[in-house]
Amino acid sequence: MKFSGIKFSFMRFRGKHNKQSPARFANKDMDVNEEYMNAFRTQSYLDICDKVQNHITFDNKSSSIHHQYIHLCDIFLEPQTETIANLSKTFNLHHLLLDFFESGLQAWIICEELLESIHQVNINHHKVKRLIKLSQRVPNSKKIHEELASYSSMVNPLSDFTPSKFPKIHINHKLLLNQLTTNHTRITRKRKLLICLKKCGGYALIASYTVLAITLIVLACHGLVVTLASPGLFACFLNSIKTKKGLKTSELKRVCAQMDIAAKGIYTLIKDLDTMCWLVGRLHDEVEFGKVIASKCVGKKFDLMEEAVREFRVHDGCFVEQVEELEDHIYLCLLNVNRSRRLLVQEIMPTSSQN
Repeated sequence: MKFSGIKFSFMRFRGKHNKQSPARFANKDMDVNEEYMNAFRTQSYLDICDKVQNHITFDNKSSSIHHQYIHLCDIFLEPQTETIANLSKTFNLHHLLLDFFESGLQAWIICEELLESIHQVNINHHKVKRLIKLSQRVPNSKKIHEELASYSSMVNPLSDFTPSKFPKIHINHKLLLNQLTTNHTRITRKRKLLICLKKCGGYALIASYTVLAITLIVLACHGLVVTLASPGLFACFLNSIKTKKGLKTSELKRVCAQMDIAAKGIYTLIKDLDTMCWLVGRLHDEVEFGKVIASKCVGKKFDLMEEAVREFRVHDGCFVEQVEELEDHIYLCLLNVNRSRRLLVQEIMPTSSQN
């Protein structure tokens, strides 16, 4: 796997950088690069790659492969949409959490479409590989000219991912992140205020009840029953205050934790899609460059064919590297979506089942 092409994007996502000496910055750069590469070495990453690749039957001769990808998210998305629907009915989830799950589903659909487009890019690129091999055996062959003309007329499989597609998704996810963060902050403050008010109110009530209890004890000289009943009433009163306080604050704490997990998941998704946007744009330009090179040979007989083949040969390694980088990051995005969804469901289930 190649990592140099998108290392700068990963560094940009880590937040603000402190001013450091060149030596310390170099060490930091090495640490970031190692951390980035480690993300592609985890067993969970390898597992999701194997699952998706084993499910899809790649046929480099096929030009129609859409049916192989339609239900990919229905098989490997975790948890499944039906599970989320049941959770929503059972535990009355906040609408922002449902939006978070929907964003994960949409990310899977985008990744599916990209995998399909990448596969079609590879199919089209086989024409380039064939003409490179053919040029080594039969230079200036008419067959090479026909292959170049055919390649130049092909539609770029990445054309559906217009420059406005990812920014629009970015805006929607950024809005959701802001809403999750705002709600998390608001609920956290509300919980702290509620705890403070309940403590103050509880202390005041306890003090008042203590005075009442002392009064009752003084008056107990005239009745033993009152004396025996007063401690019991006092204990019940304290238990009532504690129970009501625990139920309310624990509910707010639970929602805060869920908002926090969802916000972190959306933040990661934003960064993954931003990187994928850049990788898609770069590969799209590379495909267009190849089409331009091939189109120069159309109608020119054999004048520019040798130069075009040389350009394809030089750029072939770079092209393959860019395809691999994009595909690797798609799998990483799928893994991150599943992980964040599972974490949120784990936060919902145990706490909710206890209430």
